[in-house]
Amino acid sequence: MRSLSTLAFRGQDTNAVAGGVDSGRAWSIAIAGALLNTWTFGVFYSFGAAFEEMAEDFQSGLGATAAVFAITTFLFFAGGLVAGPLSDRFGPRPLLVFGAFSMGVGLMLTAEVSSLQVGYLTYGAGVGIGIATYLVPMTACVGGWFNQHRSLALGVHTGGIGLGTLLLVPVAEWLIRTEGWRAAFRLLGFGTLVVYALAALVVARPPVRAAIAGSPTKKTVFRSNGFVRMYLAGLLMSSALFVPFVFIVKYAKDAGVSAPTAAWLISVIGVGSVVGRLGLGALGTRLSPAKLSLLCYAVQPPAYLLWLVSGGRFGLLVVFSAVLGAAYGGYVALSPVLAAELYGLEGLGSILGVLYTSAGVGGLIGPIAAGVLLERTGSFPVVITTSIVLTSLATAVFLPLWNAVGAQADG
Repeated sequence: MRSLSTLAFRGQDTNAVAGGVDSGRAWSIAIAGALLNTWTFGVFYSFGAAFEEMAEDFQSGLGATAAVFAITTFLFFAGGLVAGPLSDRFGPRPLLVFGAFSMGVGLMLTAEVSSLQVGYLTYGAGVGIGIATYLVPMTACVGGWFNQHRSLALGVHTGGIGLGTLLLVPVAEWLIRTEGWRAAFRLLGFGTLVVYALAALVVARPPVRAAIAGSPTKKTVFRSNGFVRMYLAGLLMSSALFVPFVFIVKYAKDAGVSAPTAAWLISVIGVGSVVGRLGLGALGTRLSPAKLSLLCYAVQPPAYLLWLVSGGRFGLLVVFSAVLGAAYGGYVALSPVLAAELYGLEGLGSILGVLYTSAGVGGLIGPIAAGVLLERTGSFPVVITTSIVLTSLATAVFLPLWNAVGAQADG
């Protein structure tokens, strides 16, 4: 495994600030990233609470309405293809300013639309591009500010996603239920402008690092066996992962669970996510990120099986949500660490930008396909069984990487 401690410093560029890796300044940037993730994904994952109200308002089917979420997911992951290289060149701050405008105004405009098709543009493109402008850049930025504590710092950074689903989704659900989804989106759009502006004041480019002699080129990385397996496994897993975020609330409500109680299932996913990100992120400093990533894949098929046999019993749905949250949260925290371990920090934003498109494609396919299946069959078991198959295949694809070490993953 390539030792990241051999990376040499060339000092800082004109956009960097005082304070080296693993410093207090570095931790302030990790916390700023956590704040961004908390707000952004708290807002985004509240979509499930607004889902049925939007479908009724627009008189649209389940698949068509779920496409709003799917388009957004695709764009904020696929947008890393552009945002990653831009971040490598200009740093995360200018992208963050653009993202504040795109997501904030996108939410406000969505509150005014009269057709779902326009919502695809205002919410799908506006929110999706807004998230894309910071997701990969901030992940690469935080990773670049740490060496010894990189896994833990990325766990803190991505742990904000879990905190958002835990803390903000219930608030957003309450707003949607009491004020309507349009008023809620207006408030959330304004809040986005404020939160992103605060984070932009803190973030800074990490110290510039010299490339390691013999480091693989991006072209070599993207063709390597290890990268291809990481990409395909992520694609399969993501095709199942985003289905519960859209449909678990509806599933619980159809089983007789009250709307406020059902909405807490998203928060439970958030609790599990925080545990997975921080717990496995911390373990990533001592144990192999590849082995821990495999664990995150392997527990998902049994988790979906638990959803399948739950019969709508709320206690089992809570367990499913917690396990799924821990698994996906751990994977999100570990995937950039694994990529840095295998391919180094030089151009990490570009590498993650390509890798994250796998989640974008999966997030585009999964919710829409699930909505169409539900419309045609009226059967949640069909959807859940498909998720079991997809996550089992993802585990099988990733399995050969369990002992990935440096160039050995590239063979």
